[in-house]
Amino acid sequence: MRMERDREGGKEPEKGIRHGWERAAPSYREGFGRALAEISHSLANMLPSPPPEPVLDLACGPGTAMSAVDRHHGPVLAVGCDFSHAMAGFARKVIGTGHGVVADQDHLPFAPGTFGTVISSMGTIFSKDPEAQLSGISLILKDGGHFAFSAWGEPHETALGEVSRRVVGMWPFPMSQTMPPLETPYSRGRSSWLDQAARKADLEVRSVTSHWLVFRFADRKEAARALSGTGRLALLTEGDPEKERELLEIAMEAFRPHEDPRTGRVELSNRYHLFHLVRTSFP
Repeated sequence: MRMERDREGGKEPEKGIRHGWERAAPSYREGFGRALAEISHSLANMLPSPPPEPVLDLACGPGTAMSAVDRHHGPVLAVGCDFSHAMAGFARKVIGTGHGVVADQDHLPFAPGTFGTVISSMGTIFSKDPEAQLSGISLILKDGGHFAFSAWGEPHETALGEVSRRVVGMWPFPMSQTMPPLETPYSRGRSSWLDQAARKADLEVRSVTSHWLVFRFADRKEAARALSGTGRLALLTEGDPEKERELLEIAMEAFRPHEDPRTGRVELSNRYHLFHLVRTSFP
């Protein structure tokens, strides 16, 4: 199965973070992309079977979420959307019949009522305006369409986020742009903000569930390589090999509090939330 050639759409996203994900794509696919598969499978399980088509994998990365949908529900007409050409290229090898679109998730180039389902695994957390994005996603959903997505918990609930913040705090070089946060209004799970924003967007909150994901690494070096292979931290190095080596050293030190002194293994527990919303016409 193949996806059609990428087509460009939407406004140009911020160049820094886009270039960061372009550089980090191969490392992310082999590192955290695999580690997050558990969340993608949980999202796929939230959907009706088969999910209403077409299915949009928003901020698709290497296609992990759509791969989970394919495994749980069988082949579906799919559209993978990411602002990284490299990520879209990886997704083409994973996603079944459908299309690939390179676009900014906050400026989607789709007509109203295009999709039966939108799914996003730790992708929409990088939206610059979550409330406006909810309205945009509702707009491209058909009536009765489903939106399933995930988000990290609050700062004190995400050990990996703590390590990431520590790395940024220890970074000795000037940063060309502000580091995008990992926390969002969704980090609280079910909240009055979510209920109000969903209602405003003609979306019904069907369910919000909270879970824990434990990242496990053989040692601090493996953990540091995985963390360094994210587009967010690639903003620090800007493709400079010397800075990449420095980042690896700093990340190894930042993981030290989570190292088992007997085995050298590293484990970090992180809370995350799963959201299931449905497009409904409210009176």
